[in-house]
Amino acid sequence: MSFALHIVAGLLLQTAALAAPGQLLTGSLDNVVSSYVSDHHFRGSVLVVKKGEILLRKGYGVASEAWQVSDSADTRYEIASLTKQFTGAAILQLAASGKLKLDDPVSRYYAAAPASWKDVTVRELANHTSGLPNNEIKDFTKGITVPYSWDELLATFRDRPLAFRPGTGWAYTNTEYYLLAYIIEKLSGESYGAYLQHHIFGPAGMNNSGYAGTLEVVPHEAEGYTSEDGHVRRRDYFDRSLESGAGGIYTAVDDMRLWNEALSAGKLLDEASMQAMFAPSKPGSYGFGWFIDLEAPRRAYHEGSDPGFAAFEIRFLDERSLIVVLSNQDDAPVREIAIKLQQLIARP
Repeated sequence: MSFALHIVAGLLLQTAALAAPGQLLTGSLDNVVSSYVSDHHFRGSVLVVKKGEILLRKGYGVASEAWQVSDSADTRYEIASLTKQFTGAAILQLAASGKLKLDDPVSRYYAAAPASWKDVTVRELANHTSGLPNNEIKDFTKGITVPYSWDELLATFRDRPLAFRPGTGWAYTNTEYYLLAYIIEKLSGESYGAYLQHHIFGPAGMNNSGYAGTLEVVPHEAEGYTSEDGHVRRRDYFDRSLESGAGGIYTAVDDMRLWNEALSAGKLLDEASMQAMFAPSKPGSYGFGWFIDLEAPRRAYHEGSDPGFAAFEIRFLDERSLIVVLSNQDDAPVREIAIKLQQLIARP
């Protein structure tokens, strides 16, 4: 063998040696998810990025039982409470533009606020320390299958007593994010969905994301399923207006990557707003739409669950790493899957 061929062969061996660890890790990640698919516990799409490198981007199971259409990395899913991070970002944008102040009382932006809310601030709504009560199915007096106006939606909890004095406790509620979405519409002059499209989805290049009513046809969106008596069936119906600001966004795993990259690049929020988004509340360790864990590796994360869909996301705060698990089956163990994937990429 000539000297030149020796050099080429050596380079090929070095390349293979370098590629092997990444390929092995991708295989291990895929095996984790596939084990849940084979047990009929998961269908959906998964994205794993480690330090900017996409290690896994894949769909599993079927998006439509009726047509046997497979889930893919391009499939769109409802992400339920992962919506809160977009609501939080919108509020921070409005604050940065001078349209509101985070420590202003909510009553400044919501004229019908009861006297008990006089000390509740916008920031406390965002990090779940306001004391506003949550609502329950019984509070939707018209039922859950018809649209609610803003006044009707906010009335489902407005006249109930606070759970605790603002700023002294922490409780996860959807009601606080209803009110934030109301404020976004009031101050921007746009509908909640239009604001997100014009100020977040569009600038981030998120062409597979949007905010749609329950009856709207969304191209390439998976059908939502739930398990019952050992079989899957279509999800229960509810009107999208019941979760305005707290849920309702659909997206795909690639768009979640674009969203996180846009945040890191400063395309959507300035540095002060980014710090506020990921600053953990005391009590509660919750930012603007994210749970915050400052133990190494520092992470922001959130889970979402709606009839027919489940989602989990982990954003690593000190490196370009991201895990997104989206499912069109509401009992899928998305948190468990995401944590197992995190454990794998955390290894040296």
